[in-house]
Amino acid sequence: MEIPINEVMRYLGYRGAEPDERISGLVKELCAVFASGAEPKSVYGIWDCNVDSFSVTFNGFTVNSENLARHLTGCRRAALLAATLGPGADTLIRRFSVRDMEKAAIAQAVCTVMIDSYCDELEKEIAQKPEFSGLFGTGRFSPGYGDFDIVWQKNIVKMLNCDRSIGLTLTSASMLVPSKSITAVIGYSEEKKHASGSCGASSRCERCADKQCGVLSSCAFRENK
Repeated sequence: MEIPINEVMRYLGYRGAEPDERISGLVKELCAVFASGAEPKSVYGIWDCNVDSFSVTFNGFTVNSENLARHLTGCRRAALLAATLGPGADTLIRRFSVRDMEKAAIAQAVCTVMIDSYCDELEKEIAQKPEFSGLFGTGRFSPGYGDFDIVWQKNIVKMLNCDRSIGLTLTSASMLVPSKSITAVIGYSEEKKHASGSCGASSRCERCADKQCGVLSSCAFRENK
């Protein structure tokens, strides 16, 4: 998997500024380390969805979330997905955290970009399914953003049989294990929707569907920085 170094730099705070050669070298080094040390895996499923103003129903369970409902307005089908970089990525991060905090910080940024890029590829794959022919995707929206509570991850993990299919489990606090993992919902509708929110952030950010995301000053993908 190609890891876009410019995106890693944005997460590290280099917005319009060029890092020195030492930092550039460390980023390239760690990109290579995680490209070989991580084991990306994913699983997804496709379900009909019923959307009203405050909730969305998938396959018999209803999510009470105004933000998710707004994100999926006009959608009748949706893909639920889960992706992980695997336990190897967590092991590497822990190792750097003990030995070198600077590399540990860079490693976090590398993994964040890596899992996001992996999900971008997965999203393109899902869009090619016959079920979505002629439809437009909404972009990903994940539990934990806005009022789409993180506890809903347990439903996605269960529906996708994540523990057996990709080795992804949950803690008692609904945190994903391995930590460098994502669950998300993508809706598909007949009309093209704009994913960016009032902050002007790019459509890559899952928070964009939440107009009250609370990260307007810190979002790494803000266009009007």
